[in-house]
This record gives sequence, C-alpha cells and structure tokens, in this order.
Amino acid sequence: MRSGGLVPHQEQYVRSEAAPSEGTPWAHGPGRPEDIPETAIILNQRIITRESLDSSVPAALKLKKRIKRFALDNELDHLPIGDIVSVALDEWLTTRGF
Repeated sequence: MRSGGLVPHQEQYVRSEAAPSEGTPWAHGPGRPEDIPETAIILNQRIITRESLDSSVPAALKLKKRIKRFALDNELDHLPIGDIVSVALDEWLTTRGF
C-alpha cells in the first residue's frame, strides 16, 4: 500500500472501533436482570408473546442476502429473522450487563 493512500474500508472500521472515544464511555449495567429468562428457553416455547422492534441496518452489510444464503445452504424453509435478532441483541446486552 502506498504512503498516504486510502485505507481499505474494513481497516478503517477496525481502526475507528479501536480508537478511544471522545465522549462518555458506555455504562456497564449491574448484570442481566434475574427476571429475564435465557433466550433459548423463550424461543423453544410453542407460543411466544412478541413485540415489534423497528430497526434499519446498513445496506452495505447485505444482511438480508446473507441470511437468505444461510437458509438455502442449510436447507431451511423458514428462518425467523426475529429470533436471530433476539439472540444477537440479548447476547449483546447481556455482555454489557443489561
């Protein structure tokens, strides 16, 4: 790579994540609340009460296409996006103490 050249997008992302934040650091919670069951227990129930969670994601990540490819490669007729989001967000919040 030439000196002064552009840094590839992925390297920029990694570097920006590693750079110290100029704002207030994220608070770390007291831990997963005791009244919140494990995700697998909830998702394995026959009937689940659900709530809507609106979100948009960066198109560059091509998440919809990748999820469809995953489903095809694993011969899945249906891959519930809500369950995937539930697992990912629950894990993310739990690791931060919430």
